Amino acid sequence: MDVFIGNLPPSASLDEIRSLHGQWDFNVEVKRVEGRDRTGREYCYFLAHFAVSEEKQARRLIERLNGLSYYGQRIEARPFVHRSYYNERRALNWRDRPWHAEERRRGERRGQRPAAMPGAGP
Repeated sequence: MDVFIGNLPPSASLDEIRSLHGQWDFNVEVKRVEGRDRTGREYCYFLAHFAVSEEKQARRLIERLNGLSYYGQRIEARPFVHRSYYNERRALNWRDRPWHAEERRRGERRGQRPAAMPGAGP
């Protein structure tokens, strides 16, 4: 299980995040991701990778970190959902899988053609 730890300022450090959680009694591989979004705003988040046998520790980390204040921002901690590279909402065989309401884009209806424009020809 992977855990997303986000909504952090660009200057965030792993040691400070660990001190917020308290003593980490488990060995976890943590990756720091930083960059700029389309508007040019900097972002930073961490991905913590837990083994399948350590899922209880991952859930505990999410419970303890989610919503904590860190330099005036509320930390967002949740399970990380892996997405396909080309389309973040679709993966292999995506047509065969149902989409959940939160995954569906507004106004999008799979399997339906858009209605014809008024005044358009046949």
